[in-house]
Amino acid sequence: MSDDEWNHIIRSAKQGESGPWTCPECDEYTVELGQRFEQGHVVEHTLMCFACQAEVVASA
Repeated sequence: MSDDEWNHIIRSAKQGESGPWTCPECDEYTVELGQRFEQGHVVEHTLMCFACQAEVVASA
């Protein structure tokens, strides 16, 4: 797993980009963003590749 590539995707998501992104694991253009909200504010980002099921979770 490429932490640098995942970190780049996480930064992009935190800056408001909505993807999709290319997966660092399988090189497919299928990484999508999910967000968890509490009291109307994003508290967590989940990025998941729908091709290979790779996933990372980061606080907002």
